[in-house]
Amino acid sequence: MSVYPIEDKVNPTAKDDIETKIVDTDLANQGYIETDDQTALALYEIPDDERRRLLRRLDSRIAPLVMILYLIAFLDRIITGNAAVGGMTADLNFPSNGLSVATSIFYATYVILEVPFTTLLRTLRPSRLIPGVVLVWGGVVLGMGFSTNYATILATRLLLGGLEAALTPCLMLYLTTFYQRNELALRMCYLFISAALSGCVGGLIAAGFLKMDGLAGIEGWRWIFIIEGALTIVVGIISAFIIADRWQDATYLSDRQLFLMKVRDAKAAMFSKDDGFSTVEIKKAFTDPMIYLSGLGQFLFDVCLYGFSTFLVVIINQLGFDRIESQAMTAPVYFVAAMVYLIGALISDKYSIRWGLMFPMACVSIVGYVLLCAVHNNAVKLFACFLAGAGIYICVGLHFTWIGQNIAGFRKRSVAIGMQQAMGNTGGIVAGQIYRSTDSPRYLLGHAVSLGCMAGALGVITLEYFIWKRRNTARDAMSQEQKLVEDDAGIDGDKHHSFRYAL
Repeated sequence: MSVYPIEDKVNPTAKDDIETKIVDTDLANQGYIETDDQTALALYEIPDDERRRLLRRLDSRIAPLVMILYLIAFLDRIITGNAAVGGMTADLNFPSNGLSVATSIFYATYVILEVPFTTLLRTLRPSRLIPGVVLVWGGVVLGMGFSTNYATILATRLLLGGLEAALTPCLMLYLTTFYQRNELALRMCYLFISAALSGCVGGLIAAGFLKMDGLAGIEGWRWIFIIEGALTIVVGIISAFIIADRWQDATYLSDRQLFLMKVRDAKAAMFSKDDGFSTVEIKKAFTDPMIYLSGLGQFLFDVCLYGFSTFLVVIINQLGFDRIESQAMTAPVYFVAAMVYLIGALISDKYSIRWGLMFPMACVSIVGYVLLCAVHNNAVKLFACFLAGAGIYICVGLHFTWIGQNIAGFRKRSVAIGMQQAMGNTGGIVAGQIYRSTDSPRYLLGHAVSLGCMAGALGVITLEYFIWKRRNTARDAMSQEQKLVEDDAGIDGDKHHSFRYAL
C-alpha cells in the first residue's frame, strides 16, 4: 500500500470523512492517507503553491515535447508550398493544378486514420506509437527530396498523410490525461503556436535552404525536404526516450507529485474515467450529435487554416516579392498569429471562456478576407494577411480544445477527438482546390471561400455555445428527485447531471 502525508491541507469539513477511510491508525496519527481510496483523495485540497509547482513541472517536460513534435509535423506538411515556390513544380513538370492536388491528397489518408489512431492510442502506448510514426514520416519527407516526377510526390504525400494522422489528435488526447479541463486551453495553445511558428520558422529556413541551390549538385528545393526529413528522424528517436505513457509512468515526477496527480484524477473522475476499450463508449461518441456539429465547425475553420498555412507564401509571392523574400515575409505574419493565440489562451484559461474569444477573433479574420477579396493595393493585402492569420489559429485551437473539454470519459473522448479531427481535416482537401494557380495573382476564389467558411464557422460555434449553455441551465434547475432518477438509469459521463460544459 502506498501512503502520502496529508500535511493538514484537507478541507476541515471533510476531515472526519477522510479519517474513516484510513486503514492504519498509526499512519492516521502521523497524518498519512491511503492513496487507493478515491473518496478520500477527492476530498483532499491541493495547496495552491504545490499545484503551481506541479504544473510547472509538467509543462517543463510536456510542453517542449509536444511543441517540437507539432512544429516538425506542420513543417513537414506545409513545406510543399515552400518547395513549389523554390522551383519544384517546374523541375518535376507539375500540371497546372498539380500543387492543389498534391496539397489535397495528403488529407485523403489523414482523415481516414485519425479515429483508429486515437481509439488505439492507449492500447498501442504513446511511447511507442508516436515516436514510431515520427521516424517513418521523417524517412518519407527525406525521400521526397529525391523525387524524380510528379507521381512520386503524390505517393509520398499520401503516405505522409496517413502517418501524421497519428499526431495531432493523439497529442490532444495525451494532454487530457495529464491536465485538468480548465488547464487545457493554454496547453493546446502549445500545439497551435507551434503550427504558427512552423510557418514563421519554415519560411526563414526555406529561404536559407534555397540559397543552397546547386550544392552537391542538388536543387535548393530538394535540400528543404532532405534536411527537414533528417531533423524529423532525429526528433522521433529522441522522443522515444522522453514520452511517458501515463502520468503514473512519469519518472520526472516525485512521489509527492504522483500523489497530487492521483488527487487530481480523483477530483476529475468523471472526466478522466477509463474502464478500458469499450464498444459502449465508442457507440456513445458515434451517436452524439454535438460531435458532428463540432466536426462541421472544425471543417470550416480548417479550410481557412490549411489554405492559409499552405498557400500564404504563394500569395505573398504574388504581391511583388521574389521567391526568397516571399519565404522570409511569411515569418512576421505567423509570429503575430502565435502571439495573439498565446495571449488568448492565457485569458481563456484564466476566465474559463472559449466562445467569448473565438467569436471576436473570427470577426477579425473575416475583415482580413474581405480586404483580400476587395482591395488591389499590395500593402493593404499584406496587412489583411496579418488579420486573417490572427483569427485563424486561435479559433482552430480553442475549438479543438472545446470538444476535448466537453466530452467525459477517456474512451468516448478519444473517439470524439478523432471524429472531430477527421471531419475537420477534410477541410484540407477543399483548401487544396480553392487556391488554384490559374487564379493568380488575386486568388479571389480561395479568399472568397475562406471568407464564407469563417462566417459559417462563426455561426456553428454560436449554436454550440447556446446548446451547451441551455444544457447547463437545465441541469442547474434539476430537482433532487430528477437527479436520482438519472442515477438509477445509469446515466454517466458528460450526460450526468453533475457535469457542466465549458462555455
